[in-house]
Amino acid sequence: MEPKDLLAQFIELLKKENRYIIQSIREKEASQQLMEIVKQKEEILQKILSLEKEDIEPFKNELEEIDHWTQRNRALAINNMEFINEVFEAIYSQKSPTQYTKDGTIKKQKEGLFNKKV
Repeated sequence: MEPKDLLAQFIELLKKENRYIIQSIREKEASQQLMEIVKQKEEILQKILSLEKEDIEPFKNELEEIDHWTQRNRALAINNMEFINEVFEAIYSQKSPTQYTKDGTIKKQKEGLFNKKV
């Protein structure tokens, strides 16, 4: 497959991913679709990574668009995680034993119900 076609497919998947990230906060089906998009992106990315640097260099506009959509999707995903954290904090209080951080990891807090010293 041509590099331009691979990059175009990747951009389309990033745009779909963007829509599903927005929808996933309220629709379970969107979350499932989002997981499928991620798998498809991984497959195409493997093909892109197997190309030579010289094959990709002429497509600077496409690479900039990929960068734009990647940053946008990352920001949306972080906002979704923060929203979920706020919901859990509102339900389970701020002394919850686990919490998601902005980079997607789970942070353990020592003041949770099961983590307190006796």
